[in-house]
Amino acid sequence: MANVLLSGGDVSLSDFGPAVILGGGLLFPPVAFLTLMTVRKVLPALSRWRTATIDTCLYAALVLVTTVLSGWWAGDAMTEAVDWAFVTMTIALLDLQFAAALGLSAWGYDRLVPTARPGSRQGGRVQVI
Repeated sequence: MANVLLSGGDVSLSDFGPAVILGGGLLFPPVAFLTLMTVRKVLPALSRWRTATIDTCLYAALVLVTTVLSGWWAGDAMTEAVDWAFVTMTIALLDLQFAAALGLSAWGYDRLVPTARPGSRQGGRVQVI
């Protein structure tokens, strides 16, 4: 991606090789989306803050794993990739990325809460205490 910036913005398909996909963060959004969606489908309906906490912990774990894999793919030693992953996690904490993920998950809870099966006694929504 640095080549694109240095070349004055000329973008070609050859610029989007495996190094950019894995090392540039293009792998993280689909992996995070699929993981969070799968966990939401598997877990039962939980309270707003418990769901937000689980989502934020998964998000943090995915940031850590994808950063380690990106560094390892780029040719770093595994210990160096893990070190940089924790540096990235620290930066994410300091710039409130995880706090924003927690808040957004809690805010979107009403639209993401699983609904009960048709014919249940609650009338469509699961009552969460």
